[in-house]
This record gives sequence, C-alpha cells and structure tokens, in this order.
Amino acid sequence: MPTMAEVKEWMGARKLTLVMLASTGLAAAASAEINLTEISNVIQAIVGIVPDLIDLVVGVVPILVIIALVGFIIAFFDKILGMLKI
Repeated sequence: MPTMAEVKEWMGARKLTLVMLASTGLAAAASAEINLTEISNVIQAIVGIVPDLIDLVVGVVPILVIIALVGFIIAFFDKILGMLKI
C-alpha cells in the first residue's frame, strides 16, 4: 500500500494529465445536455439592449460634464468671496 506522500508525489507529477482527462470526460457528458438556443436568445437580447445603453451614456455624459463645471465655478467663486470677508 503506497503512503500518502507517495500518492501526493504521483498526483503532483501527473496533475495536468488528470485535469485534462477529467475535463474531457465532463465536457463530453455536459455537451449532450446543453440547450444552446436559449443561450443564443439571451445573447441576442443583450446585444439588442446595448445600443440603447450607448445612446443613454452619450446623452448623459455632456450633462454631467456641465454640472461638474458649474459646480467647480460656483465653488471657486465661493472660496474667493470667503477670502474677501475679514
């Protein structure tokens, strides 16, 4: 009977081979059960939403930039007026 150290050494030397064999067996068993039509429907739905999200971002970013600039200018003048008070 091999010791635990010998088993670990043997598995360490052949780890890649064991992983490849296990993944090949799992992939063969799983590929027969996957329904790819539902996955493609989900992907097509996501692709259909993406242009709307891009339009939303393109429309919102200029407004955010303007708000940031106005906030900066107001804070800048507030600091100047705050320094004038004695």
